[in-house]
Amino acid sequence: MIEPLLSSETRLLVIMNGLIEEDLIEMLEKRKIKCKTMYGGMALICSNRLSPGKISHTYGGKLRCGVAYSADANSDDGKWVESDKEAILDLFEPVSAVPFEFDPNLRRGRWWKNVWNLPFSGISVSMGGITVDQIVNDPSLRKLSYKIIDETIAIANADLKKHGCSDDELLGDETRDEMMTLSDNMGPYKTSIMLDYQAQKPMEVKYLFRKAVDRADELGISAPYLDSIVCHAEAYQRRYDLF
Repeated sequence: MIEPLLSSETRLLVIMNGLIEEDLIEMLEKRKIKCKTMYGGMALICSNRLSPGKISHTYGGKLRCGVAYSADANSDDGKWVESDKEAILDLFEPVSAVPFEFDPNLRRGRWWKNVWNLPFSGISVSMGGITVDQIVNDPSLRKLSYKIIDETIAIANADLKKHGCSDDELLGDETRDEMMTLSDNMGPYKTSIMLDYQAQKPMEVKYLFRKAVDRADELGISAPYLDSIVCHAEAYQRRYDLF
């Protein structure tokens, strides 16, 4: 739908969940679509569109982005030039209501967001559609959340090391604590995949869940709790044909 709007001077911000950039870049190349920069966006603003002009915003989190592709850097591996950073920061500078951050390492940023997405989106669907406050306030589900968080961090760090990241760039206990603190303050937030499940709409299972589990298998990282949650989501998807 947006292909007619793209040109060699267009900058594209893709605010989507999961490990999606590699496939997006491949699509651009196969279809010979040009753009100047493609950014990957990670949102923690907890907003749902209820109907045209009506938005539920339960928690004032932040929006982050990093570079997936830069024509000026002549690379599709997250390399970028200063003008890529300046352009996106200038665009969001007037939007003071939503904190906006530039992440110099998009791969790390995607895994940072997955530390929240995989446990809370996964459990929300696995439990048949429950809100974040119901997860964090139930002792068993809170314990399960921590287990999936720890597995996600282990996968993330193995992937980041494989791609040359230093120890300083790895995720640690501060990310674990940050995501649980965010969740404790979100209130009755409905995750996007939970809304899709309840509305019987296609679910973002492939990039949000399956890609992470496949990456764990490739890296030899055991993630039984995450794998179980993902199997539940895929079963719902098949049962209701939510593709």
